[in-house]
Amino acid sequence: MELPAIKRNWDFGLTVATVVLLGSLGLQSFVGTLYVWWAQRANPAWEQLHYAEFVSRMNAFAAPQVVLLVIVMGLCVPKRLFSRRALAATSVAMIAVGAAVWLVSGSLSTGLAAYLALSALIQVAVVALTVAGTQAPSYLTEGRLTKTGSGLLHLGFIVFAFVVVALQDSVFMLPAFWTATAFMLGGTVLSFYAEKLAVRRYRPADTSAED
Repeated sequence: MELPAIKRNWDFGLTVATVVLLGSLGLQSFVGTLYVWWAQRANPAWEQLHYAEFVSRMNAFAAPQVVLLVIVMGLCVPKRLFSRRALAATSVAMIAVGAAVWLVSGSLSTGLAAYLALSALIQVAVVALTVAGTQAPSYLTEGRLTKTGSGLLHLGFIVFAFVVVALQDSVFMLPAFWTATAFMLGGTVLSFYAEKLAVRRYRPADTSAED
């Protein structure tokens, strides 16, 4: 049986990695904004002459971070269902499938889309099992509504990442985006307001002592 400490360490490691990657992307955006402000003040023609090159360099710098963030998000999913050994095998298999699709198609975005699609399928199973009340999914939180909210949030993030990676020029972009938004909004409400939304069953007081 897997020790709780191992799960906590895995969760903590993924949380730290996610925060670091998001912070890095945020810092890059902030520094890039300051640079654009300075460059436009120093050279009024900078936007016409150098902005396209600047965007290209910023995208090249952000791309590895986005790829790592997508991978970390995907790794957050199978840990809900699998033991440590099965988790390692599943995670490696998901990365291998994404890499294989990348090599065959020649497109990194297609490889990431395949990886995210596998993550989404697993997360749908996680949410379904959580709603059904089974003991399989592993969470740090307690309560079925709170766990369901956490599962929907993860699913929303995965769908949103899929939109960014694979649906930029697709007619399905807006429907998928609003689906991700609905998942994240619903997950947030369930996560933070589970106690208020929970239906408490009335239990009559035990009068055996009085009898």
